[in-house]
Amino acid sequence: MKFLKRFFSKSKNRELKPELMELTDQLFPEEETDQRRIGHYVLDHCEQIIESARELVEEKKEYQIVTSYLKDIEFLTNLSEEQKAPLRDVAENILKLSDERDRYLNTSKKISDAQYVMLEQMEHEIPDVVRRMKENETYQTTVKQDMAYLEGEKMQWMLLRSDLLHEKYILRMASYIVFSAFFLLIVVLLVLQAGFSFDITWGWIILAVLATGSGFFIIFRYQNDVSGIARAEINANHAISLLNKTKIKYVNITNAVDYACEKYHVKNAKDLEYQWEQYVEETKRKERYMRMNDDLAYYNNKLVSMLTDFHLYDAGAWIDQPVALINPNEMSEMKHNLLVRRQKLRARIQYNANVVEAERAQIDQLMKLHPEYEEEIREIIRSVDKLSVGEI
Repeated sequence: MKFLKRFFSKSKNRELKPELMELTDQLFPEEETDQRRIGHYVLDHCEQIIESARELVEEKKEYQIVTSYLKDIEFLTNLSEEQKAPLRDVAENILKLSDERDRYLNTSKKISDAQYVMLEQMEHEIPDVVRRMKENETYQTTVKQDMAYLEGEKMQWMLLRSDLLHEKYILRMASYIVFSAFFLLIVVLLVLQAGFSFDITWGWIILAVLATGSGFFIIFRYQNDVSGIARAEINANHAISLLNKTKIKYVNITNAVDYACEKYHVKNAKDLEYQWEQYVEETKRKERYMRMNDDLAYYNNKLVSMLTDFHLYDAGAWIDQPVALINPNEMSEMKHNLLVRRQKLRARIQYNANVVEAERAQIDQLMKLHPEYEEEIREIIRSVDKLSVGEI
């Protein structure tokens, strides 16, 4: 039990051996061997008496304190129900507030202390920072999508230009072939007309129609390819220009997002928003904790004031034992533990009293056996008494 520790802490015994050794050298010169031996014998017994007496004094003090607490328990147990009721109400409030405070202290933090301090220092700007980071990340995503779209547009126009250049080359080769073919056909028709007197009127008509049609088709497609190539180059250059501008925007917005993440030690706006929510919650919990401490101090003072009116030995001790004021079983257990402790103290007091008595009897017996040294022995005892003043 906590409050038992208040009166069972013992001060450390100070050793008298250095003083006794010095006293031995002063009282017994080395040449007086027999007298020195008796003196040492007496000093040993005196030292034991001092130690036992010191223990005896401390144990009696503890015994009185235990008895005082037992009287307090007996008094509180015998109070009427009307007198116990307000004490029980205050004790219940203390117990409830103490439990809530313990739960707060045992709750694990979701943000580090360093992060909490940083958010506390920037408390007024964090909501705007979260909003800007969200907007920047949304804009970053949009710009990235635009980059992908413009990259696709650029590739599409570059592929179209490449296809049109290839078709233009094929048309040029085809025009050479068609021209050569028509030239051979003209030669054939002239040979037939001049050498064999054939009527080749329809041949000339068909050749003219074919020449006109194929020539028109090749020229039309060729011109169409030329204009298509020019249009593809213009559109590709425009896409490249927009893509370069968009890349600059992407780099700038990415730098802004990365800087914010580095500044606030987060991964993204969602992470910062989560930490901000945890900071707000932790701040509310700390405020509740402070209110709990204030309320707990109020009820502690109230309990001490109420118990002081009963003139108890230690009214403040019951702050640590509110459950005993609520539960009679706890009060009975405290009383039992104190009774056991007092019984042990009584046994120790009796033991040390017997030791003191026995040691004193040994010294008295020594004076009877050596009456010639009785005056010296009494001088030793008087000297030891002077050394031990304030010790016992």
